[in-house]
Amino acid sequence: MRFGVYILFIIAVTAGVRVDAQDVAFSQFYSNPLYLNPAFAGSVDLPRVSMQYRNQWPQFGKTYNTVSSAFDTPVDKLQGGIGIHIMNDAQSSGLMNALQLDLMYASFIRINKDLKLHGGVQVGFHQNSLNWDRLVFSDNLDAYFGNHTVTQETPIQDPNYFFADASAGLLLFSEDYFAGLACHHLNQPRQSYYEGQEDVGTLYRKYTLHFGARIPIFRHGHLRKKYDISPQVILQKQGDFKQFNYGLLANLKGLSAGLWLRQNFTMNYDALIFLVGFIKKRWHITYSYDWTVSGLGGGTGGSSEISLSFLLKNPRQANYLPFYRVVED
Repeated sequence: MRFGVYILFIIAVTAGVRVDAQDVAFSQFYSNPLYLNPAFAGSVDLPRVSMQYRNQWPQFGKTYNTVSSAFDTPVDKLQGGIGIHIMNDAQSSGLMNALQLDLMYASFIRINKDLKLHGGVQVGFHQNSLNWDRLVFSDNLDAYFGNHTVTQETPIQDPNYFFADASAGLLLFSEDYFAGLACHHLNQPRQSYYEGQEDVGTLYRKYTLHFGARIPIFRHGHLRKKYDISPQVILQKQGDFKQFNYGLLANLKGLSAGLWLRQNFTMNYDALIFLVGFIKKRWHITYSYDWTVSGLGGGTGGSSEISLSFLLKNPRQANYLPFYRVVED
């Protein structure tokens, strides 16, 4: 299987065919808010750090390993918030790496006592790196002993390709309801490793619509809240790729659990996502597992994610991380 992955990379960088990239899709999308929508920058009214790790399809080796970290904070003088997001996506044991650095600013508008509107813009600096020496060609593979020798193929012109990126988003929310719209890759940068191939490797615009609610559940006949449930939905489209996530998260005394389903816009299901976590006043930690239900079946080993978010100051009042109610100590 790993040899097959290498062959795919060879085709992508040497054959001149049209190759359209797709962004990393996190299962815990609300644990990585700045990646989901730049309008989340500064949204919790306190400095926040978020970290996330995703290991996809471990049965195939180190096929996809993604590390993400972010920091955001409100800035009163700017009447908004700023954020920085760094992510590295290592594919096929590091044969290819996609590194990105995103800077964002969100402007805050209070519509009324309960409703807020955030508008965010983002500029990114991305680098795609390909380890040419690890590619396998027909002329550099010993058919008898499997030794990897030197190829006569012409090396790619720029194995560490840089490009700039731009994105924008809107976020509308109250204490119990939220909705957002984001458009990433407004400039649709190309990602070809060869000059003069502007029509190859286009990074298409990604459109994201997300919304949900947090609903307090009370014990019958009592005014004291028992627990929260949070139904959430996310729809994404990037080129021909379409994704639809929907599910429910429950939070009881700091313990959280959830179940999600991921599919395309038709009835082709991809995975069930199970989530468990623990939330305190200034931090939360969450683990999720994607159980593949598509044709790939159990041969992939599914996907695992773990995320950690924490605030750098104590909340002055009830707050959200980003939309979980923080329990009191």
